[in-house]
Amino acid sequence: MTTQRVADVLVVGGGPAGSSAAYWAAMAGLNVLLLEREIMPRERVCGDALTPKAAGQLYDMGLEEDTKELHRHFGLRMTARGDSIDLDWPGDHDHPDHGLVIRRSHLDTLLNSNAIKAGAEIWTGVEVENPIIEYGHLRGCHAVGTGAGTGPEGALEVRAKFVIIADGPISHFGRALGTARSRTYAQGLAIRGYFQCERHMKNQLELVFDLRNKSGGELPGYGWVFPVGDGTVNVGVGLLSHHFGNEAISLENLFEHWVRQIPSHWEISSEHIEGKPLSGRLPMGGSVQPRSGPNWLVVGDAAGSVNPFNGDGVEPALNNGRLAASVISAAIATGDGLELRKYEAELELSYDRYYKLGRIATKVLGRPGLMRKLTLLGIQSRVVTEFALRISSNLINNDAGGTESAYQVATQLARLVPDRDK
Repeated sequence: MTTQRVADVLVVGGGPAGSSAAYWAAMAGLNVLLLEREIMPRERVCGDALTPKAAGQLYDMGLEEDTKELHRHFGLRMTARGDSIDLDWPGDHDHPDHGLVIRRSHLDTLLNSNAIKAGAEIWTGVEVENPIIEYGHLRGCHAVGTGAGTGPEGALEVRAKFVIIADGPISHFGRALGTARSRTYAQGLAIRGYFQCERHMKNQLELVFDLRNKSGGELPGYGWVFPVGDGTVNVGVGLLSHHFGNEAISLENLFEHWVRQIPSHWEISSEHIEGKPLSGRLPMGGSVQPRSGPNWLVVGDAAGSVNPFNGDGVEPALNNGRLAASVISAAIATGDGLELRKYEAELELSYDRYYKLGRIATKVLGRPGLMRKLTLLGIQSRVVTEFALRISSNLINNDAGGTESAYQVATQLARLVPDRDK
């Protein structure tokens, strides 16, 4: 027997993008059903450090009280070639002066619970099999519930007016509708592990720009140490992908090499690790197209929305989900499906030019020797480094003058450069 369900909005995937979409759609009074394959809590490859912009998104969702016990960070230390510079998060914007550190397993559970409180229904342990297409139009999906999560067991048929696709970087559902990632775009590779550490309460993140392969060659990426505040630190490596000839790199070997290079003040050794490190791929820079259809939208990693400057996927995911819910709410309120066109238009305005600038930057950083020169320049100049921090974290105030007007010029130039990635 097949369980049937009808909703205004079907959300496929329960990560930050899907949970954000479910929350904001439910807050708009829509009937929302979210399907998630796994059972919460679940592990994901993530640095766990949320930028001030991401923290602001959580607070907008009413989670300020729920996150007040989380560890906060107020800036970061950038280290390169033995030199370091300490930077504070800029406090002159419409976001908090701090970021948060929260294990991804906790974050996803928190966001799911928040969406449920808003009125969304979430079924975990449900595998979405394929879209329902009738007369060329998406009507919903077929799925199977394991019965081990919050969803029913057995065959499921869900029909909805609108569908939000948030099923992660591989996105089988999106691919079935014709989405595809441009393989000429740089892709991120990341691996992380948790280590016991007495400095787990430090309110500063650390990034180290000195990754090397076995032969001593420089690699385009960085290592990180993010204090979690629970007795551990999140230690990891982020690297640009095969676009720069790094496909053959063993992330496990690179991770072991990085652990031996962690600045000594952290007092971390390989014996302190908890469990096995996890690795994964990060589709970056808006690399997936199309991101919308007549009654569907693609959000988060499924849309390739990871920030190419710093590998942050949470803030864009939360923003994508909120935007998707907004345009769908408007479409239902007005009865005009053309409202969905505003999704692409807003992404173009808020992210795409910025991402194009990021793709240009990743090409530059992928060239041998250039990353060393640029990081040395940055580490020796506070003005340059603070500007780089604002850009990489998407905290630029476009109304400001001075260095931030240089960002405006750069993004306009990036707009004029032919995008050979497509």
